[in-house]
Amino acid sequence: MTKKRLLYLTLIVATLTIGVVIGTIVSGGVKAGEQKAQALVIPDPVSLSNAFSQIAANLDPAVVNISTEAAPESATPARKRANPNNRNQDPRQLDPFDFFNFFGAPDQPNPNEKVRSLGTGFVVDKAGFILTNHHVVDKATKITVRLDDKSEYIAKVNGSDDKTDLAVIKIDVGRELPVAKLGNSDSVKVGDWVLAIGSPFSLDHTVTAGIISAKGRTQLPGSDRDGQFQSFIQTDAAINPGNSGGPLVNMMGEVIGINTAIISETRSSAGLGFALPSNTAVKVYNQLVQTGKVTRGGIGISYNASQTTKDCLAMGLKAECGVIVQTVQPGGSAAKAGLREDDVITDIDGIRTPNGSALLDVVANSPIGKTLRVKVSRDGKDMTLPVVVVDRSEIDSERAANGGGGGGGGRDNPSERADEASAAKLGIRVQAITPDMARQLRLTSPDGVYVSSVDQDSVAEDAGIQRGTIITRVLAGTQRIDIHNMEDFRRAERSLKSGMDVAFRVMTQNPNTNEYRSGLVTVTIP
Repeated sequence: MTKKRLLYLTLIVATLTIGVVIGTIVSGGVKAGEQKAQALVIPDPVSLSNAFSQIAANLDPAVVNISTEAAPESATPARKRANPNNRNQDPRQLDPFDFFNFFGAPDQPNPNEKVRSLGTGFVVDKAGFILTNHHVVDKATKITVRLDDKSEYIAKVNGSDDKTDLAVIKIDVGRELPVAKLGNSDSVKVGDWVLAIGSPFSLDHTVTAGIISAKGRTQLPGSDRDGQFQSFIQTDAAINPGNSGGPLVNMMGEVIGINTAIISETRSSAGLGFALPSNTAVKVYNQLVQTGKVTRGGIGISYNASQTTKDCLAMGLKAECGVIVQTVQPGGSAAKAGLREDDVITDIDGIRTPNGSALLDVVANSPIGKTLRVKVSRDGKDMTLPVVVVDRSEIDSERAANGGGGGGGGRDNPSERADEASAAKLGIRVQAITPDMARQLRLTSPDGVYVSSVDQDSVAEDAGIQRGTIITRVLAGTQRIDIHNMEDFRRAERSLKSGMDVAFRVMTQNPNTNEYRSGLVTVTIP
């Protein structure tokens, strides 16, 4: 009995001992786990921050401050200026190229005081050649360049191009200058990091950072420029008065744009900055330093820069059909080669022309006198026409001398209502053009029909057709109906079916000059 009790007691003690040991191990394990918790570590602050500072340090010596003076008579700009203090104004109505306000000049400058402006530039040649904006030095009687070491030099304009808003100025320093490296702007992608360097509000060598927001911005809201030679890079890097002409830089330290314009209610940065691509700048620079001017090729046609796929479909073509010819200058190179209105240019010298920018790039950069092989689609048939490149400035001068297009109109609109017809599907009423009306409107021919009224909220109104528009042709798929009179229009109107995309060749009157210009308007028949 005693042995049994002793055995039981021994088992109990052993069990208790094992339990204590296990508890100790578990407790120790928990404590050991708590002690092994990893401490938080602050990451190494290198990459992006240091990359920005290194790029700025490397490029800064090549960036210059530019201050200009202009004669008092230059104080009032030709265009109407917006009030920078009107914060309720739609920023799309503010001219991004209104650089009197952009540089912070008063709305009504003292006519007896010289006009002083501020901008930026950057050295691209160690001999002292500097790239900047045309509007920075335009009409300046004195240009002062301040370098990174605060030394100042008087600069001379080597050449300037208002079409791209670029200028080349030169300073003589007597030593080699540090230069900015130009990159290939075609490699830029939306979302890429960029830096903007300039002199906003006279604060030299200010560096701001942002990303590429968009590419290929042409006609900027509020601008009265046609923008045909400007295809901007958009960025949210802060660009302010004084930044104009400064570099937009990629993360390789290469200049991929020249800061040129902003859109803002306050005339200060609102995250909408625009830079001209470096590839465009290189082409302009090379001509300016060699000849002092920019020569561009032309063939004497016009097209709609806002052409849409609907325009192509309305003509019975595929969505990306090419460039639809709006007008052909009489007696010009294209006219002599046989090009016509509504021809569709699909390629030039084997280079596809899916849009106006592609066409313009080929033609404008072709040598004067070169014969281009222009492939066109006309009424469903392809043909190739030899067109000689001429100096674009001569075309522009001739067009201006001829009044810009199809004729000029008097101040009064025709009042005749005879032979009027209604096109209910379109929401317009049209009437025949009598010989008296043609004389009154100074038209070369009474062909076409005159739009006498447009219904509110109709498809015609939405497409931009208004009272006074003259319709000269209807293009619906493979159909091409020239409108000489009311009967032609009625016949065309009967062929229109719901859901069809239809293009109308029209002549519209410029409200400022009363001149008529030819164009193409596309609607979808309801």
